[in-house]
Amino acid sequence: MIHLIVGYPCDPQSLFEGLKAYVKKTSYAIGCLDVACVSDTQFHKAIIVAKRADFVIIVAGLDLSQETEEHDRVSLLLPGKQMSLVSSVAAASKKPVILVLTGGGPLDVSFAKGDPRIASILWIGYPGEAGAKALAEIIFGEYNPGWYVYKHQVHILFQKIEIILLHLSSTLH
Repeated sequence: MIHLIVGYPCDPQSLFEGLKAYVKKTSYAIGCLDVACVSDTQFHKAIIVAKRADFVIIVAGLDLSQETEEHDRVSLLLPGKQMSLVSSVAAASKKPVILVLTGGGPLDVSFAKGDPRIASILWIGYPGEAGAKALAEIIFGEYNPGWYVYKHQVHILFQKIEIILLHLSSTLH
C-alpha cells in the first residue's frame, strides 16, 4: 500500500513576498505561463524587466505537475523552454543573475553552470511555508547554509531587484 503525504501550508508566502521584505523597489515578470513552459510568448516581458533591473533573481524548476510518486519524469532537463528563458533573461541582465531552482528531484543545469552571466545557483526543493523567508535570508547574507565562517562579511546594498518567475504556483506569486 502506498500512502502519499501532501500538505498545504497554513500561511503560505510567495518567494517574491519574502524577497520584497528586504528590498524597497521590486517587481517581477512571469516568463512562462506554467511549469511545462511550452510557449515563449511571455519571454519578452521577462526580458524587458531584466533589462531595467539592477539585480535579477530567476526562479525555475519543477512543481507537482512535473513530478510526483505517480508521475516520473523522463528527463533531468528543465521542462519545456525554461532553459531558453533562463539564458535569455541572464543575457539581458546588466549583472550576473541568481538562479533559484525548485523541485523535489535532480535537475541538469549544466547549461547554467557554464554560463558566466549566472553568478549562483540555489536549489530550494519545495520551500514550504517558511521557504520565502529562508531564501531571502540566504540571498541577503543573514544566514549561511554552508558551515563556513568568514573573517570579513561583504554587505551588498540592493537598491532595486527584479524577480523573474517562470511559472504560476501558489507558493511563488
